[in-house]
Amino acid sequence: MSDVDRRSIEMLREEYERVSANLGDMQRRITELSATAVSPRREVSVTVGNQGVIKDLHFPTAAYRKLPKNELAELITKTIEAAREKATEQMAELIAPMMPGGLNAKAVLSGDVSAESLAAAEPQLPPVVAETQRRRAARIEEMRR
Repeated sequence: MSDVDRRSIEMLREEYERVSANLGDMQRRITELSATAVSPRREVSVTVGNQGVIKDLHFPTAAYRKLPKNELAELITKTIEAAREKATEQMAELIAPMMPGGLNAKAVLSGDVSAESLAAAEPQLPPVVAETQRRRAARIEEMRR
């Protein structure tokens, strides 16, 4: 095994260790993720967890009492949607560094990316692997000359 191959293997190992360490931190951050939205006039406050499940719903002021039932229901629904949107944005920010280049993490999480578009996308290799392949191809080309 050449020195170049040994160094390439070492670089791959270092990249793997870096990604593995980051993955544990990302999993913890995803587990702890929550988002809160408050209606414009503070009638209702909603907190959702990382999957959009309602964790807390409360009424910070007595203003909700003045609303007709249908308006209150609509306000609660819109506030839940706002909290879920915030949670999706936070999740997208967390996973974006792990996504292949060219993929929008928020679009993937929102279901706005089709399976066909994912399959059609040209996969991008990690920089270390791409560099290793480039060097290997150059060595093979040199040997052919």
